[in-house]
Amino acid sequence: MRFRACAGRGLLGCLALIVVFGLAIFLGIKLAPIYYANFTFKADVKTEISQAGAHSLDNETVIKALLELAKRDGIQLTREGIRLERFAGQVHVDVRYSVPVDFGILQHDLDFEIKGSSFLGTL
Repeated sequence: MRFRACAGRGLLGCLALIVVFGLAIFLGIKLAPIYYANFTFKADVKTEISQAGAHSLDNETVIKALLELAKRDGIQLTREGIRLERFAGQVHVDVRYSVPVDFGILQHDLDFEIKGSSFLGTL
């Protein structure tokens, strides 16, 4: 009699665990490529900015290079998302972009911001 009163509790816990693991895998599949692209783009932006400061590249050249890097990494970046300033011989860049993510029943935009400077102390 006591055994029958416990029946089903283990099954519900197991099903809940399977649902949680399935949800985690689903989110990982959806979000991992986006965050990986942002990670590589961020490293590329900082490298490009340090080179721009070292070689005194003009703003248009730097912006074109950043747009090419974004295109290579599969990021949809526009000129409006790039703010480039020069101060005391240094190049400062602020890059902002959004990536729409479709979760099936919900759509959400992930916003990213990358800041970089040609001065090595602020990277």
